[in-house]
Amino acid sequence: MDKLTEKQTKILNFIEKHRRENTYPPTLKEIGDKFNITIGTVQDHIYALQKKGYLERKKDIARGFKVIKKTREIEIESIRSDINVIPLYGHVAAGEPIFANDNIQGYVTMEKNRKGHEIHFALKVRGDSMIDSGIYDGDIVIVRKQDTAEDGEIVIALLDDEATVKTLRNKRIKAYLEASNSKYKSIINKPFQIIGKVIELRRGYPRI
Repeated sequence: MDKLTEKQTKILNFIEKHRRENTYPPTLKEIGDKFNITIGTVQDHIYALQKKGYLERKKDIARGFKVIKKTREIEIESIRSDINVIPLYGHVAAGEPIFANDNIQGYVTMEKNRKGHEIHFALKVRGDSMIDSGIYDGDIVIVRKQDTAEDGEIVIALLDDEATVKTLRNKRIKAYLEASNSKYKSIINKPFQIIGKVIELRRGYPRI
C-alpha cells in the first residue's frame, strides 16, 4: 500500500475524527475550510486516498466517506476515545477529605461505560482485612461512586471520616461492615457512609 503524504494523512485523520465526534464524515467544503484549500484540491487528495486504499467514497452522497485503513494517529485516538482516565487516591486518614486533590497519587485508565455517565475513582488498599476476598495490601480497587449497595457487595465506606474497604451486610435490623479476614471483627455499632462500590481490582505483578 502506497505511503501517504503529510497532507493526505491530515485529511484522512480529520475525516475519521469528524465522523467519531459527529457520527458522520465531513463534506468536501468542510475539509477545504479546515485546511484552507479549494474543493478541487480536496478532491485530488480524496482520489489519492481512495487509490492508495485508505478511503472509500459513495457516489452522489455529500458525506459518503468511509475510512477503511487507519493511520497510527487514528488508531491511537480511537483507543483514547474508548477509555476514561480516573484519579487514584492513596489511603485516606481520618479528618482528610477523600476527594481532595492533595490525595491524588496518580491516574489509572478504564474502559468507558457506554450505558451512562457514571463517575469512577481508584483507591489504593492498605491492610489485610479483605484478604479472604482476594484483596491485598497495595492493591488498587476501581470504584463506582454511589451511596447505596446491595447485601454482600464490596464497598468503600467512610468510617469516622476514614475510607475503608469492606463487605456490606444489609440486614433487616441494621447494616454493618464485614471484614474478609478472621482476625478482624465486623464493624457493627458504628455509623458509616457508603461512597462507592468496588467493581474491579488491579494488582501489580509480581508481588513482593
